[in-house]
Amino acid sequence: MRFEIDFHTPFRVSSGRAGDGSDSTVDRAALLPASSLKGLMLSAARDLLKFPQSRVDAVFGAAWHASPWSWSDAEMTEEAGVRPRTRIRIDPGSETVVKGALLVADEVVAARAEFTIDRTGWIEPAEAGDHEIVLLAAARAVTAVGGDRRRGSGWVTVTPVDPPWSDAHLRAAAILAGTAVPDAKEAP
Repeated sequence: MRFEIDFHTPFRVSSGRAGDGSDSTVDRAALLPASSLKGLMLSAARDLLKFPQSRVDAVFGAAWHASPWSWSDAEMTEEAGVRPRTRIRIDPGSETVVKGALLVADEVVAARAEFTIDRTGWIEPAEAGDHEIVLLAAARAVTAVGGDRRRGSGWVTVTPVDPPWSDAHLRAAAILAGTAVPDAKEAP
């Protein structure tokens, strides 16, 4: 499966290391790593879409078995840049900057990226379609990546390209999640 990501704001997936004048750097070799994409999609499937836990475990893996799917790192399809972003902390009582509370962190400015999810393990043939629905719906449900998502960073749109998202996928996802969706002709 192939997906496109459109970035609406800069994002930051920290490498966990400081360097080059930044308190928090990004991995320039993998600006948006596969592990972050998988984690975001897992969270969307479980917490937002409310797919049954047994289905989420079957698709994303659990302590007792690995996922039969493999994510690639996001590959930028247009040039991406890394720039510093600063943040301070204000003391609510004095309304002044807290001493030592200046953070300098790398952030990525990008327009578009692609990633793939490939089947690398065995799936019951009768369950393959459900796996695809969970992955497609979870990707569509991801709206932000990286750190500071609640502060306006990392807003994205993830679009399934191959296969493309359809009304049939929406209805199948609603059935898997146990919710009702109006027929496409009835939708406003």
